[in-house]
Amino acid sequence: MEDIRGQALAPLSRADAERLLPELTAGRQTLERRLLRARCLKYLESFDIAWAELTAVLPLVKDALMQARVAVDLMHLSYYLVRREDFERYRAMAQQPAAGDPLIFAEWHLGCSIVDTASNLISQALMHARQSEDALQVAPKGRGRDLVTTRVQRQLAHLLSHAGDYIGARAAAEQTVKHAARLSDPAEAAWATYTVGFVDWFGGRLDGAVDAFTKAEAELRQYGSSVWRHTLLCLARAKLERGELTEGERLAKQSATGAAEDHGHIALLRNEAEVADLILTRAGKGLPEDEQFRDFVRAIVTAKKGDPRRGVRMLELATREFEARGMDHWAIGAAVHAAFWRESIVRGGGTSRAAALVRDIGTRGGEGFAYYLPDVAAWLGRAAERDPQAKALGRAIRARAEAAQQRAKADAGEGAGASALDEATFGLRAMGLTWREIGILREMEQLSRDGKRLDRDSLAQRLGVSPNTLRVHLTRIRAKLDVVEKRGDEVLLEAALSRRPGLVAP
Repeated sequence: MEDIRGQALAPLSRADAERLLPELTAGRQTLERRLLRARCLKYLESFDIAWAELTAVLPLVKDALMQARVAVDLMHLSYYLVRREDFERYRAMAQQPAAGDPLIFAEWHLGCSIVDTASNLISQALMHARQSEDALQVAPKGRGRDLVTTRVQRQLAHLLSHAGDYIGARAAAEQTVKHAARLSDPAEAAWATYTVGFVDWFGGRLDGAVDAFTKAEAELRQYGSSVWRHTLLCLARAKLERGELTEGERLAKQSATGAAEDHGHIALLRNEAEVADLILTRAGKGLPEDEQFRDFVRAIVTAKKGDPRRGVRMLELATREFEARGMDHWAIGAAVHAAFWRESIVRGGGTSRAAALVRDIGTRGGEGFAYYLPDVAAWLGRAAERDPQAKALGRAIRARAEAAQQRAKADAGEGAGASALDEATFGLRAMGLTWREIGILREMEQLSRDGKRLDRDSLAQRLGVSPNTLRVHLTRIRAKLDVVEKRGDEVLLEAALSRRPGLVAP
């Protein structure tokens, strides 16, 4: 391998990692080779191993620029591993030496922006993303600059979507696609396609979002990566918002990802407010900054369960919180829902606000919004049609929402999946079962449907785990399902299936 130091310092892609890693497994493990190998593992999503190796290498590195390279990679890994306390240390360590290389400095700012985004500090995250753009202006032309530019534009597309700048977000998505096309890296190209879907979704262009997410999912599936799972979840939600309940829920389950607020949202789209309430109530305590999203869903649940006044107060509080963080997209969504429920309290109390909200969406370049409930969007469109300036967009929003309502009505009687257990999924999630635990129950169900005995050895073999690991999982499932009977594991499947809608005790 030529110029090992240059490769160790350069930006990497997944394709680079797949090409380089086999060459780094043999031979003398110099410091540069160890560093490059750890960075390859990072891009192949072996995050824990990459973290361990980079933290071991860092004290041995004497070169200031290489120290910055390691610290910047650790900054990015701290996001994936949710190690906020370590992020601050590595951010401070890398800042000064990273300034000596425009590409590393751009990645330093990008790392700051990503972690700020995770904390929902969108205004601050945008500042760092713009500074990353500035650093790239003086970087030498070539693949490295195109790779970092692709990632910075992708980050900007997400941030501007959250900020409600739908015009700017679309421009950034187009730049992401443009630069990704130069890289000859299928993973980066697929991620760019996902970015287009994300921007369309937030801008209310659900048909375009579904098309882009569908294409990206097919291209990312081969990697089985976190980006692929997230794409599945976004596709699921976009389809659910179009009223495709069965397919949307199937995709959500296949993604095996998503926070409590995501699955609360999905339950609301299926008109299951009680399930949404249970999911949020029984979910473990998340990061403080995520509570505002949960509060958004809680407010809708509160209103739907018969307390619209309290729901409106909660939504108005969420609106102010979102605005303070630069999350105008979410502020608009909360304000729309507040207006909808205010109308149910005082006739005309919400309608008077609808036209201004639709005008605001249109001015920002949006065609709607990633909404929680189609009936809210249908009401918004009807109310806005009375205003000459908002009439055209209001009519488009209403038409899409009513189409979603019709699809959902036709879809409501269909099963949510190919098995009885699929129908119980949200009830099981509400009880705190993980996707892994639900997967074990699904294997048990399949064995039962095939007429096979539920013995633990064959189940462990099907799952690819040791009998002891399976025993731990089954013990946890038993506790979460509150099964006290000592008889065989069949009782766990029976208890799980009892969580299907209509079978759950009120």
